[in-house]
Amino acid sequence: MQSKISNTLRQYFPFFTGLESQSCIYLDSAATSQKLQSVIDITQHFYQEQSVNVHRSSHQLAANVTEQFEQSRRTIQHFIGARSHKEIVWTKGATESINLVASSLAKSHFKAGDNIVVSALEHHANIVPWQQIAQANNLQLQVMPVDNNGVLKLTESLQLMTSNTAMVALGHVSNALGNINPIKAIINKAKELGALTLIDGTQAVSHLAVNVQQLDCDFYVFSGHKMFGPTGIGVLYGKYDLLEQLPPYQLGGEMIKHVSFTQTTFQPPPLKFEAGTPNIAGVLGIAVASEFIQEHRATLLELEHNLYQQLLDTLSAIPQVKLWGDRVNSICVLSFTLKGVNHYDLAVLLDKRNIAVRVGHHCAMPLMNELGIDGTIRVSLAPYNNNADIQTFRSALVECISLLSEPTAQTATVDMLLDEKKALLCPIAESIKQAKSWDQTYRQMMLAGKSLARLQDHYKTQESAVTGCESEVWIRCLVDKGLVVLEGDSPSKIIRGLLAVLFEALSGKTAKQVLVFNLVDYLETLNLGKHLSQSRGNGLSAVMEKVIEYCQLQSANKES
Repeated sequence: MQSKISNTLRQYFPFFTGLESQSCIYLDSAATSQKLQSVIDITQHFYQEQSVNVHRSSHQLAANVTEQFEQSRRTIQHFIGARSHKEIVWTKGATESINLVASSLAKSHFKAGDNIVVSALEHHANIVPWQQIAQANNLQLQVMPVDNNGVLKLTESLQLMTSNTAMVALGHVSNALGNINPIKAIINKAKELGALTLIDGTQAVSHLAVNVQQLDCDFYVFSGHKMFGPTGIGVLYGKYDLLEQLPPYQLGGEMIKHVSFTQTTFQPPPLKFEAGTPNIAGVLGIAVASEFIQEHRATLLELEHNLYQQLLDTLSAIPQVKLWGDRVNSICVLSFTLKGVNHYDLAVLLDKRNIAVRVGHHCAMPLMNELGIDGTIRVSLAPYNNNADIQTFRSALVECISLLSEPTAQTATVDMLLDEKKALLCPIAESIKQAKSWDQTYRQMMLAGKSLARLQDHYKTQESAVTGCESEVWIRCLVDKGLVVLEGDSPSKIIRGLLAVLFEALSGKTAKQVLVFNLVDYLETLNLGKHLSQSRGNGLSAVMEKVIEYCQLQSANKES
């Protein structure tokens, strides 16, 4: 029955019938959800048949679109239980909403000695604006702690808030771990102290019924693209009296009531915060998405609960899996690590099996540092997923774990490619070129990584780090008797293998020879180009650029 309902829901999402995407198992909805056909239809209709500006023109077409635009504001008002549509401000997304509040408050609300409280679970977008304002205004940034599994410590968090607390900014749901935070208790404590509250509901609104009046938060923010809606549109809810008091964030366009060269007066909220031409199509789209969620709320919640439980049971049964976060109070997100397996390597192999997950720090670096890990594998579900998706993911995960856990002695895999004796005599590049499938190619790359001259830890510095790679990478360039010597390292077996392939081609060459080396042609010669995503290819190019930079410096020094 559940699969039938899930498959029925899929009909609303054209992604699953597209020629390029229909074979994809999409498990990355916390990064962005798939878009409803109704959302696509209304945005397309606007651009094709209603492409006019709002509020400003006197003709009927503009009046009709303006009415739809403002009705969308009322739709979102009801979606989150706001008191008035005038409390709904359109933004580009949750990030801009947070920056708007932080920047406006910095002009009028904070005083030296105040503190701002955030949690250790926050997305960078709910850390950095407050951090920068604190540093610029002599404020303190306090951090609510988490336990060893990444669950917010409520008692300690409440104790952290004092009479000096001016603002509490907290995610309703952790984007990295899926935890549903106890925001009501924290909001109540903030009110007792006279502090303002901002709740980041980006990961919550498509999974939980939100009523901002019941929460009694001062501000609530979210984005359209994580609730089946368009990208580039977001919502800032703010209590009207607070919005009235806040100075504008940006200046110009619709937010101006009257202007002269000596004085300007501004529109009342929400228009005071909507400078310039808005994302009209996005506004219409997010309203349609919210109506879909409200209409199907009960079905969506039941499906998500069942899918989450199935995924939890599946992962809990795999011995190598370490689950993070709150497994009781959670939306349908599971974040985990694998003993002895680098998350980047797993993502590469899953991607080759058309399974989309998110790996890394999930824009929550401080949280990962607090947990003592460099990232997780995050599987995030939505009601358009089904049992078959989870079963396919499980099978692929087991296969990938087996592949990444294989012995890395040279004799372990070369017999799949060539005669063992011949393979041992072949250079790395030749063994990779001879691979008959992408699976064998990655086996050989991981094998090649074993031959890489590894960097000692004291050489892993900011200077040796390579920016632009999906995984951490460090390289060291030396010249010995006029010839280039390269060393490198990465937590990823696959990245170490790619470094070995590149270093084999460059080591022992002169700086002049390195400078004329064509990386793209070389990868094509090895049939590697088709196996590298654009991001991995860009990462290897970044390594090459760092080597070239060093060789250019060497050549310049030699000439001088």
